[in-house]
Parts: sequence; C-alpha cells; structure tokens
Amino acid sequence: MNIFLKNLTEKLPYSIGSKFVWVPFQFRLGKQYKIYKKLILQHLNYSEEQKYDFLLDRLRNIYSYSVEHFSFYRELYGQYGFSSLKIIDLKDFEKLPVLNKETFREFTKHVDGYLKLNTGGTSGKPFSFYVDKGAFAREWAHMHYIWQIKNYSPRNIKITFRGKNISENIVYNPVHNEFIVNTYKPVKTIYLDFINLLKKCRVEYIHGYPSAIYNFFKELEQIITLEEKSIITEVIISCLLGSEYPASYMTEYLKKVWGFDYISWYGHSEMCILAYDPINTMDYVPMYTYGFPEEVNGHLIGTSFNNYDMPLIRYDTEDMVETIKDKRGLISSFKIKEGRIGDFILDNSGTRIPLTALIYGRHHRIFEYVDFIQVKQEEKGEVVFFITLLNERFSKKKIIENIDLTNIDIDFQIKFLNKPILSSSGKIKLKL
Repeated sequence: MNIFLKNLTEKLPYSIGSKFVWVPFQFRLGKQYKIYKKLILQHLNYSEEQKYDFLLDRLRNIYSYSVEHFSFYRELYGQYGFSSLKIIDLKDFEKLPVLNKETFREFTKHVDGYLKLNTGGTSGKPFSFYVDKGAFAREWAHMHYIWQIKNYSPRNIKITFRGKNISENIVYNPVHNEFIVNTYKPVKTIYLDFINLLKKCRVEYIHGYPSAIYNFFKELEQIITLEEKSIITEVIISCLLGSEYPASYMTEYLKKVWGFDYISWYGHSEMCILAYDPINTMDYVPMYTYGFPEEVNGHLIGTSFNNYDMPLIRYDTEDMVETIKDKRGLISSFKIKEGRIGDFILDNSGTRIPLTALIYGRHHRIFEYVDFIQVKQEEKGEVVFFITLLNERFSKKKIIENIDLTNIDIDFQIKFLNKPILSSSGKIKLKL
C-alpha cells in the first residue's frame, strides 16, 4: 500500500472503514503477504531435510547478492578472505564475522532502500537502516500466523495500545481493523469511550505494549463498576503482547484480575528474527521463513535473508539467550537471559548486574502492591528506584523491606512517581 492510500484509509470513520476488512491483505499491503502466508504453511509441512535445504538456499542467496551488490560486504569479507565463500553447510556460513550496530551504521551511509527506519532499542543505541518494499507485507503474514494460535483473524476487531499520540481518545484504523487508544491521555478521561466501544462493537482482542495495556487496566480497575468490568471480561478473548518483554507480574495481573489469555512474541525493528511463545513459558520458537537466528557466545545473532535493500548478515541483537538446539545445531527455542546488553547496572566493584535478573528474577514482595518499578543509574554503585503506586501509598521503609537486594553491593534511593516515565514511543522502559 502506498503512503498516500495508507494515510487516506486511516482517516476513514468506522462506518465506512469497517467495509475495508473484506479487502484481502495482499491488496492492502502487497503480494508478498499472500506469498509468505502460503510459504509459512508449506514450511510447517517440510521434512527436516527440506527445512535445512530451504535455510541454506536463503543464506546462499543473501550472501551472494550482498557480495555482488554492496561494496560494504565485498570489502569486509575480503579482509577475512571470504569474498567468494562456498556455503555448502551451516559451518561455512558460520565463518562469516558477527557484526554489531556500530559496523552497520557505516553500511547505512552507503545504501539507499525503499524505506528508512530507525530504532533506539532498549540499549539506547540509535540505529538507522533500510527495508525493502515487501517488508511489512511479510511481517504481517508472519504476525497473523502467530495470532492465529489465539484464533485471531484479520476480520476480528482489535483495540490497540501503543505509543501513538492521537488527537482523539480512540480512533479507528481500517488497514488493520483496529481501534487505537490514546495512551497519553488519563484513563479516567477515556474509559467511558472504551466501555461504549465494547458495547457497540465486538472487540475481542487487545494488542500492544504489555506495559501500556497493564497500565490502562490497572488504572481502570480503580474507577469502573462491576457491571462495566463484566462488559469487558465477557467480550475480550486474548491479549496480543508485543514490542516489549512481557514481565510476569503484568501478565499474571491481566490473567488473575481480568481473566485475559495472551500470546507474546520476540522481534525487533531490524526484522532479522521473529519468534513466538506458544504456551506462555517464555520459550520463543523462531520462524525460519522470516530470518535466521543463531547463538554465538550467548548472544542472539540474526540474519535478514528476505531484505535485499539492506541485508543484515550475522547481526548481533545484543540479547543474551539460553537456547535449545536440534541435531543440526539450529535453534528450536530460546529464552531471553538478560535482555539487551545495555540493560544492566554496575555495583560498587563494577560488576554488571542484569536488570531482568535484579528486578524480575528475585520475585520482590513489592510487586504485590507496586504497579511499576523503574531504575536509573548515573554513577557506579548508586541506583535510584522509581516506584509508581496507582492505588495506595506505602512508606519508603516498607518498600525497602520488600525489595530483595541481598548480596548486591549498591547504594540505592527510593523515589515515588504518580505515573511511570514513558519513552518517546510510549513504552515504559525498565532502565531510564
């Protein structure tokens, strides 16, 4: 879909735009949607040998194309003696160097693709890159397959909580058959529109940032009646949680208080790896029609073998993972061990402590009553915990008693907030 048509359709009211749901996605986003929707199903039925041959074929193609069309790769691989590498099996591909954001920033200066995107990532390192014309069609073919696990169809209406600052409380977007909630407005000013929407339309799915969804329903719980709550719980089928690590205290709250099922997935803006958690155990199953995941020295490495405008080959995502591999060494599933490399604090001795372990791994008792916890560090060994309480006030003494910091050599402060601090995209970042 070209930008003009996209902007035009997004402004259509629900009464008109809802008819757009009958337009097949290959006409909305491009023919790659239909091609990859079919390929995903075919790949599921491949034998292990066919899957391996499929992967090698994709890797050979992207390697050969990159060396032939991009001086960046010709010169880089020439330095390693790999400018004419024959990829017979995965061991040959693994000879190519692992590259990081800093290296690819130089690549970006010398290419020009269909659409330039950028990401700051949780590590806070900005990175611009290009994607090809079919990127979003492929993306949605894969996303719809994942959501299908929860019986989602593109004809189902969803309500979306992202970081989009819109003029109204809730607007309809016919491209994805969704109502978008303005997460920048106080919940008390928009919740009646939300309830009335559920009365008028059968909105069965909630989609968006886990923190934004959690924040909305946490505040909503304080102000709605039992009758209004029953309207919500009777119609919502599942939450589609993306773009952030779904913290266990958030998903447990959504399940326990609201009865919401959910599915989450792992992905990133660079479109090298997409994986999903089919049974909510935080074991992510990669989709090999999307890209190629590897584990190297504990790091999750990705190759975007579908993007020929700016191929990213053996790109370090900076996520630390634990993996289960098959007999060929391919990743069957992975767990995020630390999150991106930037998500850590330094104790007084300079030892790195991953925030996922510090905050989520210790099962702090404060999660029984605290709604958000965020961390800031400006000096080694000195940490500020920003605590958001939406309902009750607790003393700093009680907070300190219920944070488990045993065997951690840091000096810390507690500061209370009325609202969690949001990133520019509307996400609630763990590390500030």
